[in-house]
Amino acid sequence: VAADNSRWSDPSLYQATRRPVDEASTLPGTVYHDKEFAQLEEERVFRSSWVAAAELCDVSKPGDVMPVNVGGASLLLANDGGTVRAFHNVCRHRGAKLVEEPCSKRRTILCPYHRWGYALDGRLIATPSFDDTADGRRIPEHIRQKFCTSHVKDFDKSRNGLFPVRADSALGLIFVNVNGEAPPLSEWLGDLLPSLSEYESSFGVGTPGLVPYKRKQYDVPANWKLLVENYLEYYHLPAVHPELCNVSGVDEHRRHQGRGMYMCFATEPLSRGGTPIDPGRIPPFPTLRPRHQRMAYHVALFPNTFFSLYPDSLFRVILSPHGAGRTVEQATFLSHRAAFDAPGGEAVLEDMFQFWDLINTQDIDIVKNVHQGTSTPLYTGGRFSFRFEETLHRFQNMVIDKMLVHEPTRYRIPDGDVDYHDLLAAPDPLLPAAASG
Repeated sequence: VAADNSRWSDPSLYQATRRPVDEASTLPGTVYHDKEFAQLEEERVFRSSWVAAAELCDVSKPGDVMPVNVGGASLLLANDGGTVRAFHNVCRHRGAKLVEEPCSKRRTILCPYHRWGYALDGRLIATPSFDDTADGRRIPEHIRQKFCTSHVKDFDKSRNGLFPVRADSALGLIFVNVNGEAPPLSEWLGDLLPSLSEYESSFGVGTPGLVPYKRKQYDVPANWKLLVENYLEYYHLPAVHPELCNVSGVDEHRRHQGRGMYMCFATEPLSRGGTPIDPGRIPPFPTLRPRHQRMAYHVALFPNTFFSLYPDSLFRVILSPHGAGRTVEQATFLSHRAAFDAPGGEAVLEDMFQFWDLINTQDIDIVKNVHQGTSTPLYTGGRFSFRFEETLHRFQNMVIDKMLVHEPTRYRIPDGDVDYHDLLAAPDPLLPAAASG
């Protein structure tokens, strides 16, 4: 990375947040409002990370194609015979944007400008009126001379395919890494994958196992980091989500973080307090042992997605920043086919979705408040609540690692909590030790 003069490249600006959590202060309010910081984040955070680009079910069938935006880069995803690939969304001829809306049953990606065509693996396969074959068919003999390109030099279709982008899938999501420099996705997600292995067949490995029930887009006048940070702590539950406390109580929460670019806490056990998301209303994921049928995971994947994983469903949000003061949330509520097919299943799923919509709207309202408050010049950061906000400290230090592009910590993957493996081995609190599992 070339030298730069940005003040946000100065490690001394982050010293207070680099300290241990029980001594540290949060990032200053300016990081949520400064235009330069937001512009640098596009390159330093989003283009250098594995970013959740879409739900795997959105491009689950061969021929599915959809546009996405990551770190200011316009990309497209294409299902090529079951393999989801990613490319920059630009024609190699004159730079036209290739895909504007999701589409299906596509065999080629056709440029709307001059009809150059690309296979779903990115190969350039058609250049109408540029060479003597068009869409795989030879130009008629009587006009072929008019389009003869024997005089064209140094043009090779095989070298003019779409610009590829690294893509991979896990946890029912498609991830992309724009700059191609991040560690492998399995290393990025680290210990999270084995800890959720019982869910993976329901998420889908290569093919989607999750079925979307309903989606909603939220346009939020606030910085994306505040939305992540709000999700990362349960300190605010009694004040902001009293309804949620009836199923996911504050005292039943604990951190669940191994090595990896993620933040996580769990609720164990879940309560049955009469909420729409109480466990047992619809069948659980079929691969879960009894313990997981009574607990929930709350996961944030750095940098831009978070989800609440319950025994029978999950509510997931993918964030797309639009400058310092606006974030678009794409929220999807998903379950598995047995939940849809259960008696009254879809009515229960509707109740659940409405509950999650309420919770997410409550979060958005308080985050809008925080966004306004952090604009006060006197707010230069506050002390972390070490009991509840270690996850925020972990997240903010990931952001700092990415912003300090000249430091060796740029691609650091944090270790897990010191008691992570002890918690994994702990007995089920509701069963005798000999019967736990």
